[in-house]
Amino acid sequence: MLPGSVQSAAMAIEDAAVLAKLFSHLRKADQITTFLWAFQELRQPRCDSVRTQEAGTLMHMMMEQGEAQQRRDDAMRKRRDAGKETLEASRGTESPEWVEVKDVFGYDAEDEADNWWVQWGLLRERAKGADVSYETLPIQIKTAVSH
Repeated sequence: MLPGSVQSAAMAIEDAAVLAKLFSHLRKADQITTFLWAFQELRQPRCDSVRTQEAGTLMHMMMEQGEAQQRRDDAMRKRRDAGKETLEASRGTESPEWVEVKDVFGYDAEDEADNWWVQWGLLRERAKGADVSYETLPIQIKTAVSH
């Protein structure tokens, strides 16, 4: 991430959520390498995308004074004067800026990890002949009822 990035902490939290979700399925040591590859597969495109979006936003918002900065400001003033929101698009479509906001803030890291497990993790385990039912958990959970 870029220095001063707004999303740096969020990326670290997403990383932790993905690792936690993937490793919640850990039953044997030979799964560790697979989970680390899955982590890389899931996180690299996401981090690249957010980093690119952040760089574009920073460049857009921190333009040096000049012609491009003036065009940006004029376009924002025109939208304001027309009573429109900055991210509002015309004719019922979403603006590219709004799509970016949804991509960044609408992402669910745990869902992505769950999707990987259902699509690929279970398939891999079944191909190895592993019992992937939750009754085979190595840790038995016992419930104590006290009166």
